[in-house]
Amino acid sequence: MSDETTAGGATTTDAAAPLPPYPDTVGHPLLHTVGSMRDVFGFRDRAMADRDLVRIKLLGPGDVYHLGHPDHFERVLLNDRENFRKSDDFRIAFEGGLVAVEGETWRRQRETLQPLFARDSLVDYADGMVEVICRRSRRWESGTRIDLTHETSQLSLDVLFATLFGRELTVGGDEEIRTAADHLQHWFAPTSYPLPTWVPTPARWRFKRGKRRLQRVATELLDEKADDPPTDPTAADDLLSLLVGLREAGVESEALSDERIRDQVVTMIFAGHDTTSTAIAFAFYALATHPDVRDRFHAEVDALDSVGIDALDALEVTERIVTEALRLYPPVYTIPRETTTDVTVDGYRIPEGSPTWLTVDQVHRDPRFYDDPGTFRPARWDGALRQRIPDFAYAPFGGGPRRCIGRQFALMEAKLALAAIGREYHLAWPDDASDDAPMIPGMTARMAPETAFRVVER
Repeated sequence: MSDETTAGGATTTDAAAPLPPYPDTVGHPLLHTVGSMRDVFGFRDRAMADRDLVRIKLLGPGDVYHLGHPDHFERVLLNDRENFRKSDDFRIAFEGGLVAVEGETWRRQRETLQPLFARDSLVDYADGMVEVICRRSRRWESGTRIDLTHETSQLSLDVLFATLFGRELTVGGDEEIRTAADHLQHWFAPTSYPLPTWVPTPARWRFKRGKRRLQRVATELLDEKADDPPTDPTAADDLLSLLVGLREAGVESEALSDERIRDQVVTMIFAGHDTTSTAIAFAFYALATHPDVRDRFHAEVDALDSVGIDALDALEVTERIVTEALRLYPPVYTIPRETTTDVTVDGYRIPEGSPTWLTVDQVHRDPRFYDDPGTFRPARWDGALRQRIPDFAYAPFGGGPRRCIGRQFALMEAKLALAAIGREYHLAWPDDASDDAPMIPGMTARMAPETAFRVVER
């Protein structure tokens, strides 16, 4: 392999390489914006039906390059990551938060925040998670219908505030915070994102309003912690106490300024609850529509003495259910990047400054890596599947050095939520509902609002 060759059989110096073709399966490029706005998932399925790399033309960002093979993921996220940076959308949404910054700034922030997501800290969170989960779910009444999207979103937000921020939200209250958190989704609304950023839309207005409100919440939380900082930062039991304690102890870090701590809070409010709530919701959808899997799940959780940190190792069926739900319904269905130089991928040139999207959902449903990929089958993870598939063929949390810092936190919360709720209830898919998974796109994929499940007490 020459110095000009990178992972995936691509070079970064072939200026004569052609641009990738526009796919002929989605009509003329001038119609791509309308087609994408109408049906994001269906449009991309058609566009990438027989190609791993395609070029889509959108009115706002221009040509967008979709990459759909694990080798592409490995190159962009690991081996050649200096040629692919975070897009401006991350900075618009999260400013100086961990998911938006680059280079040495990112490294320092990651080192500062990592202790809160180490295994010892996660053990301390478990009992609090279960308490919060049960407090909300036990309000459900057997025989009624619940909006599962709303309930899991509120549940995950409750868990986040109680564990990472050291503040319990009121069940049925704190509506301003809850609404603001939900509005962070709206920057990537399919009716807005393909348009130029200067075009005012209701979705963009909701996003900006929600972000401003969460920034005020972050400032209020920070002020509360600053009034009584921990004398020993290493003994802090929540994110804000740790950061304030480190700052008061004189630790030099850009991540510890008021502005950066505020950005981290906004980042964690979005990244720490939205993806997890979606994973929980679709896991329950899959259980409701697959009775055989549900029976094995109920047998497992019914055998537990209690739900908590000691039960996690026994939740093997539950873990496979979460793993398969994240494969089939990945909340982070696209990982956006932007090229920092001209690059060549699979013989095609992608110009400097181009939006380059890693299509997680396409890879997760690729028959080259998964048998019967459109079927929910947790048992596929029983054996050596992880060893047989390429490293980046399963990437619900990204990959490489920037893999989601809260991955283990999210997985633990999802398993504990399934177990705690599953011991008390069966969430039934109504007989009059469509069998199609009600997934909608945004900054992340989500279950459609007002998707009703019938509560059956066990």
